[in-house]
Amino acid sequence: MKFISSTNDIRQYLGLKPKKNIKFTNISIDTRTIKKDSLFIALKGENFNGNKFIPKAFSSGAVAVLCSDKSYKNKNNIIYVPSVRNALSKISSEIASNFKGKKILITGSNGKTTTTNIISKSLPKCSSTIKNFNNEIGLPISIMSAKKDSKYFVLEAGAAKKGDIEYLSKIVKPDIGIITNIGNSHLEKLINVEGVFKVKSELVKNIRNGGTLIVPNDMNYLHKWKKMAKDIKVIPVPKKFITKNVKISNDKKMMTFNIIKSSRENKEYKVISISSSLLGKHNVQNILVCHTCLNELGESNSKMLKSLKKISSSISRQKILSWRNKSTLIDDTYNANPESVKRSIDVLSEFSGRKIFIFGDMFELGRFRKKFHVDIGSYAKKTKIDILITFGELSKYASNGFQKKSYNFYNEEQLKDFIINFIEKNDIVLIKGSRGMKMERFI
Repeated sequence: MKFISSTNDIRQYLGLKPKKNIKFTNISIDTRTIKKDSLFIALKGENFNGNKFIPKAFSSGAVAVLCSDKSYKNKNNIIYVPSVRNALSKISSEIASNFKGKKILITGSNGKTTTTNIISKSLPKCSSTIKNFNNEIGLPISIMSAKKDSKYFVLEAGAAKKGDIEYLSKIVKPDIGIITNIGNSHLEKLINVEGVFKVKSELVKNIRNGGTLIVPNDMNYLHKWKKMAKDIKVIPVPKKFITKNVKISNDKKMMTFNIIKSSRENKEYKVISISSSLLGKHNVQNILVCHTCLNELGESNSKMLKSLKKISSSISRQKILSWRNKSTLIDDTYNANPESVKRSIDVLSEFSGRKIFIFGDMFELGRFRKKFHVDIGSYAKKTKIDILITFGELSKYASNGFQKKSYNFYNEEQLKDFIINFIEKNDIVLIKGSRGMKMERFI
């Protein structure tokens, strides 16, 4: 049973009088993907009005609607509220406040989705973020869709501007807050990496008293986090645990390493051996964060060890696939910022064969956007990537840093034709770019 599965569940949390109770099996904010017996949430913003789609929602299978259109005020199967956004905040805040289990909230410039998924798959009776629902609408819906018998909530919080993490963490008030890292992301509004640090650190003051903050062992920020953290414990990773003997299998399908703990006498002893289908040094760090969280909760690593061996694309946005002409594709098309691109290039560099990087523009990087793209080209050269192929007006600047033969495209069909004729047997191809570039079209 979910926390919210009927119209009177919603009315109860909003302090409204009960009416005819209508049950639903799932929650949708998009009539294009609505399922039978759904609750449709009609969102309204500057450029859209979900209230206009209420008739379509019902014809598509919805049985109830939450909306802000007064003309629907007196209908049994419609719950009217002045602000849908405020209603979602109130409902989810009430659920989180009354929840008897432990709440974990994860943010960071990179790695938060992978970390969220690993932790949620490693804990018993756990409800987690749905898909990538990590904003002011998605996080409340994830909480509303959680199971009542959950022992844990594991939730992801994304940020594009100042105040985003403050808003989300105030809803959750987690027992454990995790900041995976601080990097160059959403710089259009956050200006610089210091702005990123400030917005991610909004999490700290909303961790409950006696709770825990897990952060990178980054000397640039660690002392600041410790200063912010009043009445909560700060665990820097890998201060408590370190990793050794990181190895990639010959077929590049598995990564192994040991997690080591140091004693006060500076003696080291192995805690666990990890075998994971997640590749790359950044995933070593993500797994280490997960282990630290489980250790803090007093939970066994057994479920984590099993899930890491057979992790699928549902847990990581980076997928390694067989591709055209018997080549190998690293599909990392979901999104991109400078740090995540470099991490994907690191994974590409671990393979043998002709290494090809198809690079689409990175967005939201502010006034230094050209420099960030040049830096990616320099990094690709440094890590011995063989061929750079760019798509877009910004990624072309990566060629300046690459300083080797590269190919620049602006037309989708021309790049597709080039790929068809250029990719050969045993090539290793990485495709990555910002969400707005829709780089998956080239797969």
